Amino acid sequence: MDKTQSNPDAKTLRRLVSRFLSDDSRLKEPLLTALRRLTDRGLDGVIFGGALRDLMVNGASTGPRDVDVVVDGASVADLAKVFHDVVVRKTRFGGLHLNVSGWLIDVWPLPETWALKELSIVGKDFESLTRTTFLNVEAVTIDLAVRRGVRRVYSSGFFEAVKSRTLDINLEENPFPELAAVRALITASKLRYNLSKRLARYVVYYTHRTPLEQLVDIQFNHYGLVKCDKDLLHKWSVAIGEQIGTHPVIKVPFVESIQLHLWNDPAHAATRQASARS
Repeated sequence: MDKTQSNPDAKTLRRLVSRFLSDDSRLKEPLLTALRRLTDRGLDGVIFGGALRDLMVNGASTGPRDVDVVVDGASVADLAKVFHDVVVRKTRFGGLHLNVSGWLIDVWPLPETWALKELSIVGKDFESLTRTTFLNVEAVTIDLAVRRGVRRVYSSGFFEAVKSRTLDINLEENPFPELAAVRALITASKLRYNLSKRLARYVVYYTHRTPLEQLVDIQFNHYGLVKCDKDLLHKWSVAIGEQIGTHPVIKVPFVESIQLHLWNDPAHAATRQASARS
């Protein structure tokens, strides 16, 4: 058996995902019904990235409100037909953004993943997908459907990141490096995780070379709101830069007042309103 499949942490993740996907409460029922559209059609899909991170950190009772799903064996046109009534827009990454009664789902075909299309990554499967994320704490997939009594889990440093509470770069090449730097800061603050020296240098480089106003605009364009303003970005960048030469891991100064803001994203409401108007 693949060592990942027998990893105790992978077993924990399976348990959390199974609980999350078996909760047929009125709140979660629309999400589960939407995901069953894929499994009922025999499409091979996985949950990917940040939703699994949030399950490992928060548990299944709270769970994520955003879910990324990657599908093999279907085109964007195929997925548009499957989700014809809940598509909000096409994404810039070659997939679809769905709004299912307030649940936000990004779904895209495996071959359309940017790094698998543009870089020389070995393999075009769900295991290789884990090597395409910028951050190690998002480098994980798990099957939507149970196969032979188990959901396969693939990871590229994800469980090590959770255990060490340290963010690191999984794949540096990406089409939006400034956004990657800001997301790293937001994720570190949200989770209260440290940064590796490599990631800290990356963050300092892009926060120094990019006008802070532009980094604020990047947040608004990506999230639909500003999660950290210019002053906080400057404070974080300076504090990180001061630690790089003397600390093995880098701490992002914790700001109590923004924690609820980072976890409870009002972009959900904005997306619902935009969807209703479209």
